[in-house]
Amino acid sequence: MDADQPTSPSSPDILVPGPSTNATAADERSFRIRLAVFGCVVIAAVIGAFVGYPTWQEYISQQEARLELRAYVDVRAQGPAALKEGVSPRVRETIRNTGRTPAYNDTIQSFITVADYPLIKQFERVTCPPNDSQPDKRRWFLGKVPRQETIRETPFTAEEITAIQTAKSALYFHGTVCYRDIFHEPHRTDFCMFWKWDAGRVSPSLSCDQGNKTD
Repeated sequence: MDADQPTSPSSPDILVPGPSTNATAADERSFRIRLAVFGCVVIAAVIGAFVGYPTWQEYISQQEARLELRAYVDVRAQGPAALKEGVSPRVRETIRNTGRTPAYNDTIQSFITVADYPLIKQFERVTCPPNDSQPDKRRWFLGKVPRQETIRETPFTAEEITAIQTAKSALYFHGTVCYRDIFHEPHRTDFCMFWKWDAGRVSPSLSCDQGNKTD
């Protein structure tokens, strides 16, 4: 073996490619674009917060003002002074608007019923007419508005009078008032009241435990 002979490398030199100038520039541009988009989003969020806050507050204030100014309707009624077989029961009701602005286009659906006392089954809730079937009649009212009597077509029977006088039944007046407020929003008032036999005579008007609701 000749020691003076130069040794050749056991493996060729590995060539490592240097960084691409074009790739670095593209990455930098992409980073700048993402940074700009993020900045725009942050700025838009800050502006939206300052602009939207007063808008939301204004909306809340408008809703509160509507609730304070709108009409609110309830019903009071005077029942029969006596019970007599063969005579139809009749009730004289009064609609009262306790709100600050008028109500109009009111429609009342009322019924007189002799039913169990205490009331076992709640009366069926009637449906208000759709808005498009209520033309603007401008039937405005504030305060109390007396109405014509509600009269049941069928007269009292002997069985009904006996049931009332033995506290097994009572005379109920129930129904719904549909109306719109000054903002043209539809509303309804469900009512239920009754008269029972008390100390040998018909009691004053009493409210039912259920069936009284104002939206």
